[in-house]
Amino acid sequence: MIVDVHCHYTFSRLAATVADRFSFEQPTGDAAARRTVTVRPTDFDSCVSDRAVKRWNWRLARWFLRLPPPGAALDRRLGEEFQRHLGGTTAPIERYVLLAFDAVHDDEGRCPPLPRRGDKFGNDIYTSNSLIRDVCRRNPERFLFGASVHPYRPDAVTCIEEVFAAGACLLKWIPLHHNIDVTDRRTLAVLRRCAELGLPILIHCGEEFTLTTQCPAHRSIRPVLEVLQQLRREDHMPTVIVAHVATSVLPWGGDGSHELLLAALAGEFAAAPLYADISALVTWPKSPYLRRLAGRPHVHHKLLFGSDFPVPPSLRRVRRRLGSQYEAIAGVRSWPQRAALACRALGFSEIVFHRAADLLPNVDFFAPRATKPPA
Repeated sequence: MIVDVHCHYTFSRLAATVADRFSFEQPTGDAAARRTVTVRPTDFDSCVSDRAVKRWNWRLARWFLRLPPPGAALDRRLGEEFQRHLGGTTAPIERYVLLAFDAVHDDEGRCPPLPRRGDKFGNDIYTSNSLIRDVCRRNPERFLFGASVHPYRPDAVTCIEEVFAAGACLLKWIPLHHNIDVTDRRTLAVLRRCAELGLPILIHCGEEFTLTTQCPAHRSIRPVLEVLQQLRREDHMPTVIVAHVATSVLPWGGDGSHELLLAALAGEFAAAPLYADISALVTWPKSPYLRRLAGRPHVHHKLLFGSDFPVPPSLRRVRRRLGSQYEAIAGVRSWPQRAALACRALGFSEIVFHRAADLLPNVDFFAPRATKPPA
């Protein structure tokens, strides 16, 4: 089975009707919320902040895709696009990991409201775990539940156990936006519990383009590798997947995280559960990384396919390498499928596409259970 491990599912102002919510995502004022710790930046189940929609890259995306402003019309359009790109053909990608995106928390474990333009701290996007679990439950043949729980929540470990028991196949973090210090005792407690449960962590290290880099101290992969060294010595290292192979936004930028990660994958962590996904590499700025990684088959067993949808792929800078296959691949309507076909044609090993099906837990959690015929 081929799985896309990195697929975002975000709307602009979506207040979904989700009957079965996680205990830590109850609506404000609900009776259940008063019995537990409830930390949400908004009552929307998925939204983009005012600060984010006023950034130049979001404005450019809206102009390029001819999207309406945030609201009901945009969310209808986004729903149509999700169906068009993720709901059609199953070749070669058969399943998509839809990613929740938990609330940003400060160092004291508090969650601020959604930021406005000029605010220094807060969520640029938010997508509840309850929404993603509901979508996956209604589409078990297509989607897998990618959870997101901030480790600074007062009940973070309990929340991790709750989402895992509800079918989560991984946990998504962006430390430089979420404000997650991997050396913090609360983060370490979550990492150890994830190791015990067998729940992988999809973590973004290195530069970030789409969301505000509001915590640059958490950008580098170096502390992540040092923590994993410590946890490995304790025999409590969880499976970790580094998003985008820790590449920089532009090939000549970066903080060295990409090179550190490649050295770790081929060296100290060659036999450890450390991996990376190649999501967003089929784009114009990152295509040099894509070409170089395609030519390094000795690390392909450490790579997983991901698309980073809805980031649009661009094949222009690899057109020559695709040769006669270019026209057919460029004509594929689904962006993730187009990216997967391009990576195959560029020479990535089949293990890159099939590894996730063996690595992720709960892959068949939402699949209909076979019933035995009566005796």
